[in-house]
Amino acid sequence: MTWRVVVGTAAFVLMMILLGYVLVTEQGRMTNFVEAYDSRQVEVGAALFQNNCTPCHGDQGKGLDDVGPALNAADLFNGDRLKAVEFSGTVEDYIRATIAAGRPVPTAGTNYPNRMPTWSDKFGGPLREDQIDSLVTFIMNWQSTAAGGGQATPLPEGEAFGTDIKAALPAGDVASGEALATSLGCVGCHVTSAVGPGWLADPAVGLRAETRYTEAGYTSAATTAEEYLVESIVLPNAHVVAGFNPDVMPKDYGQKLTPQNVADLVAYLLSLK
Repeated sequence: MTWRVVVGTAAFVLMMILLGYVLVTEQGRMTNFVEAYDSRQVEVGAALFQNNCTPCHGDQGKGLDDVGPALNAADLFNGDRLKAVEFSGTVEDYIRATIAAGRPVPTAGTNYPNRMPTWSDKFGGPLREDQIDSLVTFIMNWQSTAAGGGQATPLPEGEAFGTDIKAALPAGDVASGEALATSLGCVGCHVTSAVGPGWLADPAVGLRAETRYTEAGYTSAATTAEEYLVESIVLPNAHVVAGFNPDVMPKDYGQKLTPQNVADLVAYLLSLK
């Protein structure tokens, strides 16, 4: 009987030692677990943001002039933006609600042309709740570094193209045009949403630039596809495609883009067959 008591006592002592070790290290293990989980969410959120949000909110959430506001910005995290819309919840609540349910109209005092679409599948959007969580975690990850405020993506510098749609263009580069269209947020209206006429091929529409300047409803000055596209970029109200609204696309690209920029954009748009 004595050996059984000894074994039982030893087993009990060993179990208590193991239990004590687990209790002592539990907080560290849980901290590591939470950090690993948050890191994974940031990684997933970064990919979702890149694919869905950068066309309007810019690379790393720095915003795009006349397209979408900065999210990597001090006024979002210090509460100023929430006060402006009289939102009484937390910053995280505001970000989650805005992503999930969208914003049908821009904030008062702003002039962004795109409405914020609904993203959560609970409200008819394309993303699951876990994907919304990942996006929120990714955006909140900027909180500690956003004290300097967001800065809109700068437009190219150099000689301005102007508004002469007949002006000769240099040779355009398709890849540069695609990169520029993305950085300026053009795809946010013309590819990922229906704010502007679609760029991607549609058999029911035809080759767009190659045909629109010959249509009966066209009354402006373009006589070639290239001129029509230049006009659409630098004089967007000269001809508004039926079914769309004027004064949505920025009207100052002629003063902000160089001749090479315009040529690259035209080359890219003509490549979309």
